[in-house]
Amino acid sequence: MSSPVRPWCHRPLLPLARMAAWAGRRGAATILAGLVGGGLLPLLAPSAAANEAPAAPSRGAGVSDETAATFQKRNGEVFQGWSKPKAVLVFTGELDGYIEPCGCTGKENQKGGLSRRRNFLGALAAAEWPVVALDLGDQVNRFGRQTEIKFGSIVDGLKAMQYAAVGFGPKDLRLPAEEVVAAVSAVGDKPTPFVCANVGLIGFDSGITPLHRVVEAGGLKIGITAVLGDAELAEIRNDLIATKPAAEALVEPAAALARAGCDHQVLLAFATPEETKKLAARYPQFDFVVTAGGAEEPPAQPEKLPSHRAAGKPPVDRHLLELGHKGMFAVVIGLFDDAAQPIRSQRVPLDARWGEAEEMIRLLAGYQAQLETLGLTGLGLTPGRHPTGRRFAGSASCAECHTSSFEVWTNSGHAEALTTLETQTPRRDGDPECLSCHVVGWDPQKFQPYEGGFMGVKATPQLAHQGCENCHGPAAAHASAERGQVRVPAADRERLRAELHLALDTPQAKQQVMNNCLECHDLDNSPQFDFDTYWPQVEHGEEPGAAAAAAALE
Repeated sequence: MSSPVRPWCHRPLLPLARMAAWAGRRGAATILAGLVGGGLLPLLAPSAAANEAPAAPSRGAGVSDETAATFQKRNGEVFQGWSKPKAVLVFTGELDGYIEPCGCTGKENQKGGLSRRRNFLGALAAAEWPVVALDLGDQVNRFGRQTEIKFGSIVDGLKAMQYAAVGFGPKDLRLPAEEVVAAVSAVGDKPTPFVCANVGLIGFDSGITPLHRVVEAGGLKIGITAVLGDAELAEIRNDLIATKPAAEALVEPAAALARAGCDHQVLLAFATPEETKKLAARYPQFDFVVTAGGAEEPPAQPEKLPSHRAAGKPPVDRHLLELGHKGMFAVVIGLFDDAAQPIRSQRVPLDARWGEAEEMIRLLAGYQAQLETLGLTGLGLTPGRHPTGRRFAGSASCAECHTSSFEVWTNSGHAEALTTLETQTPRRDGDPECLSCHVVGWDPQKFQPYEGGFMGVKATPQLAHQGCENCHGPAAAHASAERGQVRVPAADRERLRAELHLALDTPQAKQQVMNNCLECHDLDNSPQFDFDTYWPQVEHGEEPGAAAAAAALE
């Protein structure tokens, strides 16, 4: 059984007064969560039969034994030796816009994505583990119209996964305040999952997001608050967003959570590890403190903080959690009724063992549909000047003289690059972040077209697919000169030829070629790329002057 997902229509920009009115009074919002049969994630998976003891989660629903075994071997097994906990805290964060893995070189080679995350949470629910899902923030990494749409899409996904609390990151708050408010506000009787003690959307009195939250799971009461570090606050330049220093802002929610009698308290601190540790020392009541700015992958076990002893109570172990980047992992804290080992932790790689969730695929399809509807112009993409100042001709223009090289290209995957986007589910040929490496004439790292570059199959069909000029450079002037369409001096003709020539005969020349490849075959999109392995698949070349001689004979 799957959770309902709101229809995928673009949100209109609402008047600010109306947005502010959506939220109730600020302060704590208590949510009964994680109770089997009716709480956090109640619809993720059916309960096991009453007389069965579900095994610890090891794969997503419908994933084959072979796939599960492959990725358990590749990335490690999870929850080994775990019995059923009283509750689990699932931490994610710093998604940085990676709403799904790039599928160009096989999604199985990459980690992360909302779809796998959804199925992982479903596996926890199937094992009847009461879940409290928490996210640190920074859902996006850029700005502009596509990023605004992506932020709304990701937030819809978090709401569908019934996150108990979500913090803000500084990159989230670079977006227009009205877009953030429209995405995160409560809808109907469902409270917003967003929580922050020192950021007030349209001021702190608007009440759009509470300062803290208390949830119940497995008979435990969990208190949660979130802050941005002072350095991160300095990045926010928006008159509609009020801020306070982190340490000052925590006074009120810390006191409220102490009064609430929580069994555990969580601080989501989007700050450097150094500042987070200072906040943890000042507010020792938080036994789970999450920080931003750690390593690319979370450590196998969280760092221990000095324990805290409240008056008349035994000391409490405390932990500092790092989550990694790009949403590739979840970090799970298991809370057990076991005096010898009351807390366990597990770093969970979100790889192919968890499978894909249909409702998240539909959500992603809605995101892609919005991009396609707006089109490149509607997304505000303005072509920029290529560093060389030249323009593009298309790969077919190379075929007249560079016959053998063109034949190699035609038989390579590069010649079908755009088709791979058109045939994916959902299709991605309207997504600038994908197009930039699948057509001719884009900056692959800035997701921006160059002047004269690809602007759609109808407008520029000759520039479809990953063509010759993406490596050799724009060739319109060279092609026109070789065809005799323009008269140029012999020296200029040779210069145009030399500007497009690439070689592998020296270490420096080979490195230049490899750098061209790595613009698209980077760690995000092609993590297993090795030039010496890939080059034989597209190897081509000509003797100096051969193409010019062929042109002269025509």
